[in-house]
Amino acid sequence: MTKSCLHCKQEKELTEYYQFYDKWAGRKFYSSRCRPCHLLYKHTNPNTKRNRKAEKLKLRYGLEHSQWEEIRKEQNYSCMICGIEETALGRKLDVDHCHATGVVRGVLCNPCNTVLGHARDKIEVLEAAVEYLKQNAKGYKS
Repeated sequence: MTKSCLHCKQEKELTEYYQFYDKWAGRKFYSSRCRPCHLLYKHTNPNTKRNRKAEKLKLRYGLEHSQWEEIRKEQNYSCMICGIEETALGRKLDVDHCHATGVVRGVLCNPCNTVLGHARDKIEVLEAAVEYLKQNAKGYKS
């Protein structure tokens, strides 16, 4: 099976294209540019990473890129839970949102955001975890 590249207009085999899985749409698709053209586009277009981030923010959280930047700035580019800064983290902070309502709460580092997600946003689970750590800080008691 073949496909025409959006950039070079050549007809190429599907193996010449990157394949992506869109978990939100629940399907696989092939890139519109062949691998060489895709790499060229990626390296010559400085806005591609920002554009992809903007698309994800809009699709997942209904946020504009500028709103996300404003939230990060208001929080001094630091996680609201542990306080680690993006510079120390080596990456941008994640958007934290309520899974029940979809409301954005702020930005967190990935570990803190994951803790909330695994606790299913339940305060009682997190309080129980704190109590567990307090009682078992020195290890298993016999």
